[in-house]
Amino acid sequence: MSSSFTHRCLKMLLAGTALAGSVQVSTAAPTRHKHHASTHRTASPATTPVAATAAPVAMTAPRPTPAPVMARSQPEEIAVTGRSSRTRQPGGGLMRVETAPKAVQTITHDFIAKLAPSVNLQQVIAMLPSANVTQADPFGLYTGQTNIRGFDGTEVGWLLDGAPLNDIGGGQFYANEVLESENLDNVSVQPGSVNIDTPVTSASAGMTSMTMSNPSHHAGGIMDVSFGSFDTFRQFIRLNSGDIGNSGVRAMFAFSHTKGNTWRGPGQAEKYHYDFKLVKDFRNGSHTGLTVAYNDQTNDFYLAPNLSQWRTTGYSTNYATDYVGPTSAGANYYKLHVNPFENVVAVLPTHLVITPKLTLEDSLYFWHGIGNGTGASVINASTYMGNQAVKLDLGGAKSVLALAPSNQEQFRTGNTIALHYKPDNHHDLTLGWWYEYANLYQYSPYGIVNQATGEANNIWGTTNTIQTTSGQPFRARDFLSLTQVNTIFIGDTMKYFNDRLNILVGFKEAMVTRRMYNYTPGTQYNRNLHTPEPLPQIGILWNFNKHHQIYVSGSTNFKAPSNTSLVDYYGTSGVQTQKGGASKPEYTIQEELGYRYNGELIVGSISFFNYNLTNRQQTLNYYDGNAGASYSQTVNAGGQTTRGVDIQLSTRAWHHLRPYATFEYLHSTIDNNIRVGTDLLPTAGKIAVRAPSKQAKLGLDYDLGGFWISGQIMYVGKQYASFMNDSSIPQYVTNQVGIGYRFKNAGFMKSPQIQLNMTNLTGAKFRSGVYGFTTNLNATKGVNGTMIAAGNQPTYYLNPPFSAMVTLSTGF
Repeated sequence: MSSSFTHRCLKMLLAGTALAGSVQVSTAAPTRHKHHASTHRTASPATTPVAATAAPVAMTAPRPTPAPVMARSQPEEIAVTGRSSRTRQPGGGLMRVETAPKAVQTITHDFIAKLAPSVNLQQVIAMLPSANVTQADPFGLYTGQTNIRGFDGTEVGWLLDGAPLNDIGGGQFYANEVLESENLDNVSVQPGSVNIDTPVTSASAGMTSMTMSNPSHHAGGIMDVSFGSFDTFRQFIRLNSGDIGNSGVRAMFAFSHTKGNTWRGPGQAEKYHYDFKLVKDFRNGSHTGLTVAYNDQTNDFYLAPNLSQWRTTGYSTNYATDYVGPTSAGANYYKLHVNPFENVVAVLPTHLVITPKLTLEDSLYFWHGIGNGTGASVINASTYMGNQAVKLDLGGAKSVLALAPSNQEQFRTGNTIALHYKPDNHHDLTLGWWYEYANLYQYSPYGIVNQATGEANNIWGTTNTIQTTSGQPFRARDFLSLTQVNTIFIGDTMKYFNDRLNILVGFKEAMVTRRMYNYTPGTQYNRNLHTPEPLPQIGILWNFNKHHQIYVSGSTNFKAPSNTSLVDYYGTSGVQTQKGGASKPEYTIQEELGYRYNGELIVGSISFFNYNLTNRQQTLNYYDGNAGASYSQTVNAGGQTTRGVDIQLSTRAWHHLRPYATFEYLHSTIDNNIRVGTDLLPTAGKIAVRAPSKQAKLGLDYDLGGFWISGQIMYVGKQYASFMNDSSIPQYVTNQVGIGYRFKNAGFMKSPQIQLNMTNLTGAKFRSGVYGFTTNLNATKGVNGTMIAAGNQPTYYLNPPFSAMVTLSTGF
C-alpha cells in the first residue's frame, strides 16, 4: 500500500536528491531492433519487440538493387539532454514519417519530453487530428476522456509493449495508471484499424499502442523534481544498468511519487508508480525481455456537474468540504468519494530467429487490478438485497450513513504467438494464435462510517463492512464474469516493383466466450455469451518515389458486449433497475484513402475515412439515490455512420523552428431511431454524442539547443450531450506552453535542465467535455406518438484553470 516501507524508503532517497534535478532521456546509443466510473471499474503491432526502434521499419528491397523508392525519414540527430532529446522529428515530435498502408498517427519522445512530466497518455495524444481529449486535471493524476473520430475510449484498443490494457469487462482505459511520461518512448494511434495480431476485444474504433523506453547501453540514469499549482509535488528517478558484461542484458528501473490537491473543492490525489524493463539481445538477432509497470493511487473524486449546477456554482462545484452529520446531505462529504486502485501489467515479448526465412514472435502478458470507486448513502435497518427483504446489523440504529464502494478485482493473462515466413523477397507470411483468460469479480458492499466524523473505517470496502443480522455480507451487487478469448489469424505482406507496391491482406477469427455468475438474490444466476467474429482486412500502398505515397485500406473491427449487459440489478428498495440479457457486439466496416508527402522540409498527410457501425454500444451513466452511487447501463444505439478527413502538416527543423498543424472534419450520425420504453425516439440522422464536426490544432517548437520553447493551441467544435441533440456544450479553445533551458554538464550532472510548463494561459472557464450523456434532455414525442419523458441531465467535465509546473532535471 502507499504507506509501505518501500514507499517510505524511496521517498527519503528522493528527498536527498531533489535539488540535483531530474530524469529520463532518449538514449544516444541506437537501439536494435477515477477518474474511474464509480459504477463498476467496470472498464502498432501486438507483439512489440523489446528492442524495437521507434523509427519506421524499412521495407526489404528485392535483389538485385536498385534501391527502393519508399518514403523514408531523414537520419535523426540525437543528443542526450537529461529529460529531453533533441532530434529532427517533424513538427517537434508531433508527427513521424509513416509507411504502413493504413492511417497511423505517432508522437515521439521529442514532444513528450517537453510536456509537464506528470502528464498521462491521454494528454500526450491530445494534439493528434483524430483525438478529442478532455482533461479532468492539468497534471495527469486523473484519467479524462478520449474520443477517436467520434468513438469513445472503450471502443479503442490500448496496448503497452503488446499487452492489452483495456478493462476486460467494459473496455475502459485509465490513462493515469499506466506509464510515466519519462519512460514513454512513443505512442501511435491507428484510428479505424488494428493489426491482425493485436490482442484486443474492444477495438471497433482502432487501437493505440505505446512503447516503454528501452534501457540504455550505458550505466547511469536521470532524476527530476517538479513543483506545480495546487501544491503539486513530484519526484522521479530512473536507473540504467547499461550493458551487463557481454551477456547482452541491460535493464532499467524507475520510480515516481506525485501528490497534489484537487483544483476545485477539497481533496487530493497521490500516486506511487514503478516501471521496469529488461532487454536481452542475442547474436543472431533474436531478443527477449520483460516490461513491468505498477501503479498505486488514491484519488478524491471530482463531482461532474450538470448544467444546472454549472450555472449555479460553476467552478466551485464539488463534493462538500465539511461533514454535516449522518444524513443524505452528509453523504456528499468528499472523504466518502474516493478512488483507491492498484494495478500491475507485465509482458514478456520475444523475437526468435529460427532461420533467415523463419522467425517467431511471442508475447506473454499478465494484468491484475484491484480497487474501487466510492460513494455514500443512508441505509435503513430494514432493506432489500436483490428482491429479498433483509435486516441489517446497525448496532441498534434504525438507519446509518454508509460507504457505498463499487469494488472489483481483475486478473488477465494471455499469450500471442505468430510465425513469420519469408519464402522470397516478395512475401512475408504470418500465422498466429492469441489466447486469453480473464477473471473479473465485481461487488458493492456497504462500509461502516464513523457517524460523528463522517470518515469510513476502510475506503477499500474489503473490511469493516455492514452485515445482515444473519451474518451475511450486505451487497448491492455481487457477480463474477469469466472471459475466454481465442483468435486465429493469418496474413501476408507483399512487396513488388522494387517496393513501390505494398499489399497487406489478413484475416482473423475472434471467438469470445463470456460466462457470468450473479450471486445477488432474485437475479438470474448464470448467463453466457459466445461471440464469433470474422475480421478481414486489406491495405494497398503505392510509393511514387521517396517523397510521395498513396494508400487505400479496408478493415473490420469489433467490440465485445460489456459484461454488465448480462447482469440483473436491483436497488435497495427491491425494485429491479436493469434486466440483463445477451447483446450483440459492435461491428465496424471501415474504408480509408490516404496520401503522404515526405519532403526535405515539409511532411504531410491527408486521409479520407468512412465507417459503418452496427449495434453501437452506448453507456448511460445515472445516479441511484437509494444506493448512493453512480451506475451505468449499456444500451444498443443501433447503427452509426461516420465520415470525415484528417489532415496533418509539419516541417523538419527550419531555422530552429518546427511548426505543426492539423485539422479534422467529422460527420458522425445515428442511423436509426432508438427505443425508449414502448416507443422510439426520433434520433435517425441526429449527430452522435461527443463528435465535434471540426477540430483544429497548431503547434510550434523552437529549439536553439540550450533555450527552447514549445506551444500548442487547440480548437474543438460544438459537441452534443444527448441522442436527440437537445443538449450540447459550445466550441472552445485551449492552449499550453513549455519553456526550458539546458545547461552544460557540471560534475556528475549531464545536461541539467530547468523547465516551465503552463496550461490554459488565459484562465478560461468552460465545459470541456461530456461526462455522462442522456437520450433526451427534454420531453419528446416518440415516433409512435407517445410523449417520452425527459431523461437525466447530462453531466460535464470542466476545463482546468491556469496551471503551471516547474521541473528541474538532470542525467547522471
